[in-house]
Amino acid sequence: MYDLSFTRLVFIIQKKAVAMALNFIRFISTILIITFGTHYFLYFSWVRLFQIAPGHSRNSLFGVLAFLSVTFIISSILIHWTHNTFTKLFYLFSGLWVGLLGFLIMATVLLWILKGGLVIFASPAAGTTVINGAAILLYTLALIYTGYCHYQFYTIQIRSIEVPVKNLPLAWENRTIIQLSDLHLGGAKDMNFLDQVVQMTNSLEGDLIVITGDLFDGATGSQEKYIQKLDTLRARHGVMFTSGNHEVYSGIGISRHLIEQSNITLLDNRALVLDGLQVLGISYPTFNGNESFDFNNPEQYSKGYPTVLLYHTPTGIKGANDRLGQVQSSDYLAPDLKFSIAGSNGICLQLSGHTHAGQFFPYTWLADKIFKGYHYGLHKNGDMYINISAGTGSWGPPLRSVHLSEIVVITLVPR
Repeated sequence: MYDLSFTRLVFIIQKKAVAMALNFIRFISTILIITFGTHYFLYFSWVRLFQIAPGHSRNSLFGVLAFLSVTFIISSILIHWTHNTFTKLFYLFSGLWVGLLGFLIMATVLLWILKGGLVIFASPAAGTTVINGAAILLYTLALIYTGYCHYQFYTIQIRSIEVPVKNLPLAWENRTIIQLSDLHLGGAKDMNFLDQVVQMTNSLEGDLIVITGDLFDGATGSQEKYIQKLDTLRARHGVMFTSGNHEVYSGIGISRHLIEQSNITLLDNRALVLDGLQVLGISYPTFNGNESFDFNNPEQYSKGYPTVLLYHTPTGIKGANDRLGQVQSSDYLAPDLKFSIAGSNGICLQLSGHTHAGQFFPYTWLADKIFKGYHYGLHKNGDMYINISAGTGSWGPPLRSVHLSEIVVITLVPR
């Protein structure tokens, strides 16, 4: 019986490992197809629009774009292995290119539309002149907009909101919770950025500081210095953290170990009651799918208290115990925006992040459409409120446009 059980356990583990590997291969393959496809579109368009003849110029263009197409993937891998001046600058450069690439593609699509009209209404010679002039204008605007968004990337704003809470304890009336989210320390966000965040946060003199996931995004060896700085955050009830998807990607065990060695309270699938207000953290699903949360488990949750939920994604918690791949797919393609489970179990306020509010156009528009408005800001859903932070940090292209990086100050008032 023991041998059969052990054999079955090994089989299940192997099956999960194979499934994880296949999901990873599919994910990487999709990214590569999109990346190579967008760069080839740019190559094909420039060759046709600007009549680049076969030879050295065309070959050089192909080589440069082929190299640029893999820079962000390579830099992302390097920044997770080691964090130094070269890997940081390479990551910054590749991120800027990814952002600029999107604007170049939009400009190129406009050029194709213009060319289609010129074929009908203008001579070939006049058409070439107009296309070249329009290209200079549109690509210059793309560069300027990229520069503007990069400048915005370094700005952190403070957003203040007021949330009415039913049965709010007297000790929490007009008290503040400060929400940090998606700092992504270790990538483009370094110690100088964290110094600024800590200084701004401490100056607000909040009663509780919460971090709603995606704290790290770099080499695991560099995380300890960030933890030491985070330990200088000050609030009456301390600092609480629940994990996000990037903790899972980089190794949830490593991140949790560092958090547990610090003054930060780890709230992954458990709750604490502070002066009559309960703070609950539900972790992002892990690869093995073994973690779970149950509202009926008194060791994880106490009913009868007004409760603030920390959950990384601005979604319902129905899928919180599902396999990571399923949750990932739903998060990005068809997020579960039904918050009834949380609302029916006494949650008065859910604090989330994850979306970065899209960071910059056109992704700001895309995030809004995918999450049906739940990509940013304070929303009322039934008897509960959901606040989605634009993120204190950023990920990927170091660009921001509509919604800046932010620290959110939440004042609780009786309802």
